[in-house]
Amino acid sequence: MFRKIRGQTRAIQLLNNAISHDRIAQAYLFHGREGVGKFMTAFYFGMALNCLSSSEYRPCGVCASCHKFLAFEHPDFIYLFPTPNYKISPTGEIKDGSSLKEYEAYLSNKRESPWKTFFFPGSTEIRKESIMMLQHRLNLSIHEAAYRICLIEDADQMNQATANAFLKTLEEPPQRTVIILVTQRLSVLLPTIVSRCQLVYFNPLPRSVMESILIESFAVDPPTARTASLIADGNLKTSIRIAQESSSENRELALKLLSLAAYDKELEFNAFLQKSRELVSGDYLVEVINHLAIFVNDLALLSTHSELLTNIDQISLLTDIATRSVNLGEGCLEVLLTFEDLKRKIAGHVNSSLILIKIYFTLRKLFLPPSP
Repeated sequence: MFRKIRGQTRAIQLLNNAISHDRIAQAYLFHGREGVGKFMTAFYFGMALNCLSSSEYRPCGVCASCHKFLAFEHPDFIYLFPTPNYKISPTGEIKDGSSLKEYEAYLSNKRESPWKTFFFPGSTEIRKESIMMLQHRLNLSIHEAAYRICLIEDADQMNQATANAFLKTLEEPPQRTVIILVTQRLSVLLPTIVSRCQLVYFNPLPRSVMESILIESFAVDPPTARTASLIADGNLKTSIRIAQESSSENRELALKLLSLAAYDKELEFNAFLQKSRELVSGDYLVEVINHLAIFVNDLALLSTHSELLTNIDQISLLTDIATRSVNLGEGCLEVLLTFEDLKRKIAGHVNSSLILIKIYFTLRKLFLPPSP
């Protein structure tokens, strides 16, 4: 199942070597940006250490131990993650019914669609109660595993009390116990925690890897996969979300703005602006701008490097716009810089309508000759 992890050859090789030479560290720290395979690699590593298959390809995913891991039901697998304050008992019990449902919904999401972001109703962190539960579990005998696995996701979300309590466990972990921390913010963790772990770095995923995953595993059409992987900037989770949930909608809006500006349809733009005023949120608009940036980049590439185009399904439109435009050249770079500035303004909560107006007139200036 390690073969399902794409684009992280160095990390997988390091872990496979540790397994084959039986040189397992007691604590690992998997770090790198979001959406690059840290959690799934940590999970599969724990499975591999306990896989019952005699094959060299472990974890097998079909033995009794692997089945229990995949169901998150292995008695020697401990999984901690940031939650609201559920008042977890030292034995791991959550007494409040609605809190328990939320907790179970998170686990269900992790089992069935780990690429989807789960939103808890309220602020989350890894609390001291969770570490007390962990310490209680570690004091018990191992049930059946070769190695007891403790996986702590988003370890940087430990508060100070939690981190100090956890440090005591990390200093003297029980035998045959492997603790794996996962974080995208290495600098936030206590240096004393970092120093006691073997660090494993996960690099951003290449665009080609994300494209192939989207096409092969999620049945995304090639143009959408190409666009989503470019916008996602090395984050597979983001590329899946863009491709599955909002790519076509955002891309259609970007195409609409591009066409209105290219063909100087200001009256239609004003009507569009009134209609869209209540619909376009900040995050949504950032993705629209990202799509527009790719369209503009394609226009710049059209005459010299057409084989590099992203929006290959819109080549007729792009060719027509490029033929009618006299100001592409350096103008494309200026537009792309403007788009980056607009995304910063969106982060500062500038009115979305003003952003749309700026986009329209920036594109119109690119496409139309200056007034005499």
